[in-house]
Amino acid sequence: MTEVFKKAADIAGHLSGLLAEIQVANGYNTDIGLAVYRGRRKIDDEMVPCSVLIEGDDKPGDNVGREEVKITQSYVLGGYVTCDPDQPNDAAHLVLKDIKKALFRKRTLPNGSLNFDGRVRKVEYKGRDIGPRADGKPIVFAVVFIDVEFAETLADA
Repeated sequence: MTEVFKKAADIAGHLSGLLAEIQVANGYNTDIGLAVYRGRRKIDDEMVPCSVLIEGDDKPGDNVGREEVKITQSYVLGGYVTCDPDQPNDAAHLVLKDIKKALFRKRTLPNGSLNFDGRVRKVEYKGRDIGPRADGKPIVFAVVFIDVEFAETLADA
């Protein structure tokens, strides 16, 4: 049986593993999975290509049981790649495509919900953004926003 994720750290580990899969050798468009940084916000030019996982706020919901509470945790998954400085969005779209593929391939249930193969209650796509660096810089950054809903056992947090 698939282990259910009960902590944000477990989900972050899973998401980091998905990001690490993003390599041209694995059929992706970019190599942002060669280096995955959890929580790092400042990336130096020589670190590119790479990906980042940022954990956002969690939103507690209803109690599921005596010791469990429903949590909706926000995550930002991003990738930095080199690009044509005059057309940075072309490379950014490849990053977005790769992150979405890693997150959502073979993870859709017949009812339309997403749940990492039953390990969480739900994964919701919340949008994306492209954030090029200063004009003329041959590096672009693109991110995908998701919310993950799970039941956290508070005593084990």
